[in-house]
Amino acid sequence: MRKKFQYLLVTTFLVLGFSTSAAAGFYIGLQGGAGIVSDATGSDADGSVNFTYDAGYDGSILLGYNLGEEHPSIGKGRVELEFNTASNDLSGAEFVEGNFGAGGSVERTSIMVNTIGEYTTQSGIIIYALLGLGWAEISLDNVSVLGEPFVDDNNSQLAYQAGLGIGWKLSDHFIFDIGYRYYGTTDPEFTKQDGTNLDYEYASHRILAGLRLDF
Repeated sequence: MRKKFQYLLVTTFLVLGFSTSAAAGFYIGLQGGAGIVSDATGSDADGSVNFTYDAGYDGSILLGYNLGEEHPSIGKGRVELEFNTASNDLSGAEFVEGNFGAGGSVERTSIMVNTIGEYTTQSGIIIYALLGLGWAEISLDNVSVLGEPFVDDNNSQLAYQAGLGIGWKLSDHFIFDIGYRYYGTTDPEFTKQDGTNLDYEYASHRILAGLRLDF
């Protein structure tokens, strides 16, 4: 997983070095799609537990600025604020004793600051790479194991993401794009129903489609 993230970081900086022409100005956008949360390993006083998840929804509102050609000292590309929410249902929990049915969900609410580098091909296709940093609230919402309450708590952590995608200009103001993001956080800690602590890992693969309006 870390190798994939490192690869995305390197690719981001390479794309940021390309030249592309774009008009400077503000934009807003919407994105939506699927979030696939990686199997998460947690640990507590009783040992370790591995949670598995179903695919869930993932959506964002974007507010950004296209640097265009007006800021050569910074470079060409975009900067944006992303307001994001996502949810995935739990499908199972694996303890040392074996696999058990699990209920509840893992929820995410975050705000990210993203930098995006773009390269436009001769045919007009926009290739972009993204790198983001922000803050996320991760919630284990009404999680139960074999019908028994296990954890219902939330925790805020540093969040990061990197991604790649392609876009098409539909008109002078509208751009449609699809892309992939790898999203992770520093490890949150939750309080279980019995009062003990659960150390937890969170990472998600985001597959999104979006529409952007340039002003």
